[in-house]
Amino acid sequence: MRRSPVHWIAGLGAILCGIGWIQVVAASDGEPVEPVPQTATAPAIDTLLERMATALRTVNYEGTLVYLHDNRLETLNLLHRVEQGQIQERLISLTGPLRAVTQAHDRVMCVLPDGHPISIERQGGGRILGVGGINPVLLGKHYRIQSAGVARVAGRETDVVAIVPRDHLRYGYRFHIDRETALPLKSDLIDQHEDPLEQLMFTTISFQPSDGVAPEATFEPSVRSAPATQVQASSRWRFDNPPAGFQLVMHRDMPQSDGAPAEHFLFTDPLSAYSIYVESGAQDGLDEPTHIGAVHAIGRKINGYQVTVVGEVPAATVEAAIAGVHRLPETTD
Repeated sequence: MRRSPVHWIAGLGAILCGIGWIQVVAASDGEPVEPVPQTATAPAIDTLLERMATALRTVNYEGTLVYLHDNRLETLNLLHRVEQGQIQERLISLTGPLRAVTQAHDRVMCVLPDGHPISIERQGGGRILGVGGINPVLLGKHYRIQSAGVARVAGRETDVVAIVPRDHLRYGYRFHIDRETALPLKSDLIDQHEDPLEQLMFTTISFQPSDGVAPEATFEPSVRSAPATQVQASSRWRFDNPPAGFQLVMHRDMPQSDGAPAEHFLFTDPLSAYSIYVESGAQDGLDEPTHIGAVHAIGRKINGYQVTVVGEVPAATVEAAIAGVHRLPETTD
């Protein structure tokens, strides 16, 4: 029996390992949105976010982090290296059952608490700390981007930038950006009231020299990028009334080992994102809402197909997304 999409979603490799991490989706072209109002602090914020994106692609570091979620505190060790444009990462839990995640090239390897390893193909360049850029102009319609002062993290001075959602359909972030290296030393996932849902923070960190060769953020060749709000002609799936601000930016086929068809659709706003997975003939798919930390998922059977929506977005967002999913009827020549 094949496993349902919720078991093999590559973007949830961290969840399979019981460890959460931050992913920032790279901005994609879509309908024009209102620019962020230019204030005295806006240029400084733009510069901080640009430096942070560069640091995540180029800086070599190792440190101990604490991860707070669901009233639980975990301690982790993160090793990050960039060699000849290739990012390699290793994340190991230091508290509770031993768990580990390593990422290199196109694979994510997880070791579960029972010692069982899982190897997952990475799609779209996702990493333990996201390396996608944040474009304030594209985000202005659905987020407020503002300076939130200064703070000390791991004994280092940081500038704080908040990206606050304007509604209940998405989460935002609060980044504590190291003044020297521009690496985010603390990151809070926040709601529209700026209350933290998850927090990830370095307690100690050390830096090593880099070769200066930054990786290129590219999709693997099998991924087909689609214009926003348009579905590939080869797909019969349509998505009515997606949550406000979210647009379809990618669609790809995902044939399984037994040859059965499966499809993946990615929607983004473009900071938050959710995926829709469609699988033919799945017998054990998700049939009710569920969540792990801030990641929510929902599934249902539609015309004999298992449809699963999952993303680091509120429950209302995945519920609205799956409500509009339908399949065009078959046609005969």
